[in-house]
Amino acid sequence: MACGYLAYAGSLIVKTTLTKKNLEILYNMACQMAPFNTLPMPKSHKVKFKVIKNPNIYGCFDEHEMEIQISSNACGHFTTIFQTLLHEMVHLALYVRGDEDFHEHGPKFLRIKNVYSELYNFDPKAI
Repeated sequence: MACGYLAYAGSLIVKTTLTKKNLEILYNMACQMAPFNTLPMPKSHKVKFKVIKNPNIYGCFDEHEMEIQISSNACGHFTTIFQTLLHEMVHLALYVRGDEDFHEHGPKFLRIKNVYSELYNFDPKAI
């Protein structure tokens, strides 16, 4: 599943980073950091978080459900999980502020993504 902290269940090590609860924790943390602390981010109790098993996508934002979905089949490391969450948070922020093109990776999206990519040393070429 995902790398991160480990929970011991008998002699088995169970990886537990990619959970609905941990996505909410990471979301709350990211909302307190630039650039999200300057954007109209809804409180986490107004956003649903879901772990999906789709190998074809890393994540998606469903505006009808106000839900951020992250795929356990595509996101196998903490960095990938966090980057994917931030990516979907940009879509969410654009949606909340009423941008009709919130689902696209156009100039508005890229301005926000480029800020967090620079701040947190993420690959600026990754979408």
